[in-house]
Amino acid sequence: MQAAVAAETPHLFTVAEFVTLDTQCRTELLGGVVYDVSPRNEPHRFAVRKLAEILIHELPRAEYIVQTQDMVAVPGWHGRDAPEVDVAVLKQMRFRPGPKSSDALTLIEVSHTTYRTDRGYKIPLYVNHGIPSWIVNITKRQVESYVTVEDLETPHGRVFAVGETFEILGVRVYVADLFDDLDDIDNNHEEATL
Repeated sequence: MQAAVAAETPHLFTVAEFVTLDTQCRTELLGGVVYDVSPRNEPHRFAVRKLAEILIHELPRAEYIVQTQDMVAVPGWHGRDAPEVDVAVLKQMRFRPGPKSSDALTLIEVSHTTYRTDRGYKIPLYVNHGIPSWIVNITKRQVESYVTVEDLETPHGRVFAVGETFEILGVRVYVADLFDDLDDIDNNHEEATL
């Protein structure tokens, strides 16, 4: 006689539960499920650094905080989403325990190997909670803007290509600056692997 096996049900975390986990790796909470965050590569690091540098330099510190590669609770601590956002511009304030979507003025994802998750899950999550959002699409060397729900209806939102500029909270950003020297980085990587 076979022993009855109880059906196991996965535990879906809230953000409040997620932040209490003691994990040694970088993770994010999407839809109540804890995922490992993919490793960063040099094109990704470059674009994040450049965006942060531009925004920190241009935005008044008395009004804004620029946060990089940290979580934002969407919509809040009782929700099931705490994505690691590559660049978040937040209202200037103290965050305890941390920022949530109502604190966010804009969220930017830098996509090299994570485009499907960024475009398919994170960007709709942000925009549906009223946060203007962007994707720096490294593979296509373009920037995609998603400000309204209608922007989600197109495959890539409003697209800005190399040679164009776009504005985040009144700060002008040259698309080409986010991909500067990437050909050299890619070529050096290819040479190192030969």
